[in-house]
Amino acid sequence: MAEVPPGTYKQTSEDIRFEPAEEGRHVLRARCQKIDGTWVDSELKYDIANCNGVLTWAPNGCP
Repeated sequence: MAEVPPGTYKQTSEDIRFEPAEEGRHVLRARCQKIDGTWVDSELKYDIANCNGVLTWAPNGCP
């Protein structure tokens, strides 16, 4: 399992994990606290790609 990326989300999240997914991509999963104090499971597809020479947030590949 890879190290989780930095960010302020860590202040209001627990059980944070960065797991490999299909085609070498990763998924960031955690239990996140909502404004009302309740907790929900959440996930974010995490993929940064080189799209024609530009680093781009591209969870579904380059446009």
